[in-house]
Amino acid sequence: MKRRIKLSLQRLIGNLFEGIFPSYLNAPHGLEFDELRQYQPGDDCRSIDWKATAKTGKLHVRMKLVDKRVTIVFLVDKSRSEKFGSFRNTKEEIQSAILSILVHAASEAGNEIGFITFTDRIEKYIQPKAGEKEALIHIKNILHETPAGNRTDLNRVFTFLHENVLRPALVFILSDFLAPYNYEQSLKTLSYLHEVIPIIISDRMETTLPYARGFLTTRDIETGDVKSPDILTAWKKPLPYLTLLRKLHIDHVTLLTDEGEEIWTKRISEFFDRRIRRGGRRRR
Repeated sequence: MKRRIKLSLQRLIGNLFEGIFPSYLNAPHGLEFDELRQYQPGDDCRSIDWKATAKTGKLHVRMKLVDKRVTIVFLVDKSRSEKFGSFRNTKEEIQSAILSILVHAASEAGNEIGFITFTDRIEKYIQPKAGEKEALIHIKNILHETPAGNRTDLNRVFTFLHENVLRPALVFILSDFLAPYNYEQSLKTLSYLHEVIPIIISDRMETTLPYARGFLTTRDIETGDVKSPDILTAWKKPLPYLTLLRKLHIDHVTLLTDEGEEIWTKRISEFFDRRIRRGGRRRR
């Protein structure tokens, strides 16, 4: 499954940035075998797969993934709410596992990898750079660092990224998106230049309420504030970040703390596959 994620990520990069980078993803000559397809006029005869041709009775060529390198930036939420988990895992544990899988997949292909860890401030900025070994060291340091802040400010990190990464990049946002709703304009601005993929790590206890009448006393894990919202009102109110992502036509994937690694990796792989079938970047 992890190998499938690697191949899907490479194919996704080619589809998203096809208009920016001159090389074409499925080329006869490349780094790694991708797929077989039927011969088309103009294909290099040296790429013909004679075994598949003999088996099917039609000319087939071997397609490979070309060496297409892009900038990939991971925005990693280090706020206190990431330590919450009412089921088998905390959100932070899922975040760590997914970050490791994606960075392995991205760095092996030679892409430039950068990191921004954030809370209600920018905790650390590691500029995009190629090198698998160095990227893995950065992951280890990120997972063990103690943040200075407790709260979440998505607007600050979106603005910071826009000001510091000036060429088109693939941006993964690993967060629960439980933050003040002050980032609509900054996310919109960010999505015009970059391809943004939110990976929302969520716990059902935070987003799902029983359908009942009454009030529920809650304490914010980041601020310590105590509130008693009306359950029916809260139940009918959509999550603001989901409404915004639909409005901006930004696809996202949601992972839950009561799911295992096999489900997370399958969901991410299927998400990449859907994006590939859809084609290149959406014009916003």
